[in-house]
Amino acid sequence: MKSLLLTVIISITFLPCITYSQYVYPKREMRGAWIATVADIDWPNKNETTQQQKAALITMLDKLKAAGINTVFFQVRTECDALYKSTYEPWSYWLTGTQGKAPSPFYDPLKFAIKEAHERGMELHAWLNPYRAVKTIGEYKISPQHISVTHPHWILKFKTQKILNPGIPAVSDYIAKIVSDIVRRYDVDGIHFDDYFYPYSPKITNEDAATFRKYRGKFTNIDNWRRNNINMMVAEVYDTIQAINPRVKFGISPFGIVENKFALTHGFEAYKTLYCDPVTWLKDKTVDYILPQLYWAIGNKAADYGSLLPWWANSAGSRQVYVGIFSSKMAAPDYKGSPDELEREIRLSRQMIRTYGTAFFSAKSIADNYSHFADSLKVYYKYPALIPAMTWKDSIPPLPPDDLKASMKDSSIVLQWNKPGMASDGDTAYKYVIYRFNNPAQVNIDDAWHILKIQNADETDFIDTTADDDKANYTYAVTALDRMNNESKPVMIVRRHK
Repeated sequence: MKSLLLTVIISITFLPCITYSQYVYPKREMRGAWIATVADIDWPNKNETTQQQKAALITMLDKLKAAGINTVFFQVRTECDALYKSTYEPWSYWLTGTQGKAPSPFYDPLKFAIKEAHERGMELHAWLNPYRAVKTIGEYKISPQHISVTHPHWILKFKTQKILNPGIPAVSDYIAKIVSDIVRRYDVDGIHFDDYFYPYSPKITNEDAATFRKYRGKFTNIDNWRRNNINMMVAEVYDTIQAINPRVKFGISPFGIVENKFALTHGFEAYKTLYCDPVTWLKDKTVDYILPQLYWAIGNKAADYGSLLPWWANSAGSRQVYVGIFSSKMAAPDYKGSPDELEREIRLSRQMIRTYGTAFFSAKSIADNYSHFADSLKVYYKYPALIPAMTWKDSIPPLPPDDLKASMKDSSIVLQWNKPGMASDGDTAYKYVIYRFNNPAQVNIDDAWHILKIQNADETDFIDTTADDDKANYTYAVTALDRMNNESKPVMIVRRHK
């Protein structure tokens, strides 16, 4: 083995980065996947045992991690039920095959999923359907503890489904209480809502006429009143989260078309049917992120992904926009569109300055590697990415790792350091980022090409098994990330010389 000298250099400055390729890998990017638990879409299989369900979820998370995913949106409330231990709502039918029946042997899926996601360095956002109460009437036996039984006056009934009535103020309070319960008891990174507000089909007509008469207030137009119902609920949930734990993010994934006039589309308008008004949420800052479902192809005549994407990006204001992509459709073997549609959409999203990442519906398309989609992601997600920071929630970086040292073990380089103390806001390291550069002139931690690993804070060492003896120099930098993804300065840099 060649003789090597290891030198520690204290540094807080960087030199301009050298470009290695025309393709830019973003250093910060939310790379997400929805794990749908309703209707056996992704997970669980309600006929499996506790151990089988746990093993299946571990396998799915392992495959998501291997593909580069760093955020999961885990559905915990599908239709006023719970995939966690709730004192308010019954256990989900989709978990055990009987609504109200706990898993046996007992486990708490949300608690388990958080632990497993965090061990893999992923954020977990608890995904709730705020209003849907009964997805399909008569599909299975409803628990006596279900809200449609205990509070039937809160329910709007349609031919095939039931929803909580958004026009009743107590319903908004109830949704906020459900969110409050999760945020208080679980270590979630975010709360996530989908777009089931007023029904898609059949479109609401006069089902809430009596509610409008009772709670209309100053409103004379029922459509404006309905939108206000949703907006007030969103604001109440945001304020609830802020009061309990302002670190927890709140985001919604609305239908991709708000109104056709905005992006010259010719499709279903969420503003007029679902009474979904994300422009107001963004303007009023009652969400931290918006994740529109842009489930159409580039060049689609009715709704062009290429037109919708920049409209959403430019509508974000001070909040973050992520892009929802229908990977289960576009990576399916029978998809009739362009075989590289998903890759084109990822590339286009990355070109938008004001988009901060992409989420895929649903996780199964990655875990089962539809049409080699997971293999493609491993190319696009070749280097790890930090999750975008939300500076309006927390802008104070942690202190850098302390006492960085280096040593040789066989042909590998071993880095070791100590966890830093607390920053001025009381935060310390939650993760570490390890960078490697071929020589000091290349040092720029804004270049994602040089990220070797992002690892959890319980690991205060790193073994570089890919070090090349033919390289004249290596420069290593280690930074700390806090829970909100603020990054410290790389105070210590280690060089390796022949």
